[in-house]
Amino acid sequence: MGEPAIHESQTPRKPRQQVLLGAEICGFGGGAPTKHRIKDLSASGARIDRADGLKPGATVLVSVGVLKAVGATVIWVKDDVAGLRFAETIDPDAARSKAIIAPAAPRPATVVNRGVTAGWIKDLNSPYRR
Repeated sequence: MGEPAIHESQTPRKPRQQVLLGAEICGFGGGAPTKHRIKDLSASGARIDRADGLKPGATVLVSVGVLKAVGATVIWVKDDVAGLRFAETIDPDAARSKAIIAPAAPRPATVVNRGVTAGWIKDLNSPYRR
């Protein structure tokens, strides 16, 4: 006799990390992307909030960090929170990284302090002042 089939709910899931990341999600067929926050993240899935409009079983594209248009399936939705399973495993570090490196802040102009050169103030500390 063969071994009993293991259902997806019985397979151990990857360890999740608590994060707070901004993500954009759009339907697989297109449509305007919606903004969400990722609360938990693993290599195989994520828990997001602001999930109104998502339905269990829907296929979506997730963009977060340097990851763009990662395929995912909505597994569950409850109280404006949803669980996603990625079609392929991702690198959680890539999801947490930024794609664009901000340019260095411009250096302030160098100010040369020559002291006061006008009026009576220039002589304020003069030992020869009366």
